[in-house]
Formats: sequence, C-alpha cells, structure tokens
Amino acid sequence: MRRETGLWQDVSELPDALAATLDARDGVAEVAALLGGAGRIVATGNGAAYYVAVALWLASLEGPAGPEVVAAPSGLVARGAFRWRPGDALLAISSSGEFRDLVEAIDDQPAYAAITATPDSTLGSRAAARALVTVLNQRAVTHTQAFCGAVATALAVWAEVTDDAGLRDALSRAPHQTGAAIDAAPGWADGADGLDAPLAVAFGSGPAWAAALEAALLLKEVAGVPAEGVETREGATSAMMALRPGHLVLSLPTGDDPLVDEAEDACRARGATVLRAPAVEGADRRLATITTLPAAVALSARIGVERGLDVDRPAWLDDYYRVARA
Repeated sequence: MRRETGLWQDVSELPDALAATLDARDGVAEVAALLGGAGRIVATGNGAAYYVAVALWLASLEGPAGPEVVAAPSGLVARGAFRWRPGDALLAISSSGEFRDLVEAIDDQPAYAAITATPDSTLGSRAAARALVTVLNQRAVTHTQAFCGAVATALAVWAEVTDDAGLRDALSRAPHQTGAAIDAAPGWADGADGLDAPLAVAFGSGPAWAAALEAALLLKEVAGVPAEGVETREGATSAMMALRPGHLVLSLPTGDDPLVDEAEDACRARGATVLRAPAVEGADRRLATITTLPAAVALSARIGVERGLDVDRPAWLDDYYRVARA
C-alpha cells in the first residue's frame, strides 16, 4: 500500500530531482557570492525549511571554515526577536516562497538570498540572489523532493563559499546514494515490528541531528505520532526519560558511532522499540538529512497507512495553510 501512495512515488523520483537540481546549479554561484562576504549567515525557514537551515549550520561545523552560520526559525526572525549584527546576511528558505513569517522577515532586509522551488514567488522575486530547487512532481502534501533539493542546494552554496572540493564530490554522489537508500527503505520498514506507538523519538549524531528533526516531523505529519527529534547524546539522556514499553525510537546512523550504540541501549532499557535505519555505505554524513529520508518516509507511511490515514493529504492541511501562508 505504501508504494501506491503519491508520497512514495515522490520519494522514488528523488535521485532524478536531485540530479536536476545539482546539474542546473541555478543561482548557486550568485547566492554564494552574496553570502561569502558576510560576517554571519542567518539561515531561516519554517518546519522542514528550518531543518534545511539546521543542516547547513551543522555542515558548516565540519570541513573548511567559512562565515559563521546561525539557524533561526522564521517566526523569530520575522517578529523582531532576533538581534542582527552589522555584516549579517539573510538566507531565506521556502519551497513555496510564500510562507508568511518569511515574507514579513524580508521586509527589513533590502538584500537577501533565497533558496526556493518557486522563483516567481514573493520570496524568490524579491531576492537579491536566489538558488532554485527542481521539483519534478509533488503528488503528496509532504515535501520530499523540495526538501532534499533545498538541502543539496544549501550545501552546494556552502561548498562554493568555502571552496570545499570534498563536499562538491559528496554532492555529486548524492543522487546515486539516495537511490541506494530508496532501494533499502521499503524492505526495512516492512520488516519492522512494534509500530503502533503512542509517541516516538528520533536521534542522530552531528549533521544527522537535522535528519532526526525531519524524521520526527514525518512521523507527526504522515503517521500522526507525536515525535521528538534530538541529537544522539540527548537521545541517550533527556529524551529517553519518558520512554515506556510500546514507544518507538528511530536511530539514524551515519557509519560506526559508539554514541549511537549507547543511545540505542539506553532507550531499549526503558522498554522502547528501537529501530536503526539502514545506513548508506560511503555517504558523507553532511548529507545525512537526504540519505536517511527514504527510511523515515517509508516507516512513517507504513504507520500512517496501517492507521487508516491519508498520507498524501493529511487532515491537518487546511489548518496549516490558515496560519502559514501570506
């Protein structure tokens, strides 16, 4: 049933969508030029777009140094609660380019950069520089191609800002590695037990923390499971405290990581069902938010379908649009 959903069809096209985005590099050089001279890059978005900003920030902590990166939710930036510094540059991230908080935030920013799938949107059309994400299809409400494309674009910009040949090479392999993740995800999710959970925790190390945030969002919006996404050490400590038998834990490894092993043991000791997502061999962990997404979608979609939910058009959609769109 999961394979028949629009959501999984969208995921199945991720390699082609990523390749189209990365091959086109539409606006990447221009955004890199605007951000490269900044003293600090303030990357902002809402929900999954905010997690793109977090993925960029975490990637900036590895590899060659560049400008400081700060990830801030768009509601904070839009309402005057963020303290700007001279030399700051705003990077606004939104697939639609019409998210209300971002539209409010750019009113005070005469020159900002954007990552969007909609160049003629309010956000895209007003940007001093914008990088474009290619979305081949979006059958389901939940963003998959737009989300992964935005992560890839943000990292492509960062590779230019820092002249990071290793990150460029990792991005060139991303479509193929994402295909491997897509191949592995359905069988892994189909073989999982203990999925009718009242709550869930997802965790990952380093850049996989952003992947855990996105996985928790997928569990909420697709499967209807209240979920928290945390960094691995938080998974081993504070996040495990409320776990009970019947609760679900999703572990997102990016290679050998003793801290992941320890966190899984701590959660398992509380009686939770612990699932370790398949890791993609040789993948750069800065791309974890992309390479772990197929497993998170497959798991969330299986739970949602088995609960009788519409995983393509969830019941919360109209309420979301009432508060989200400009």
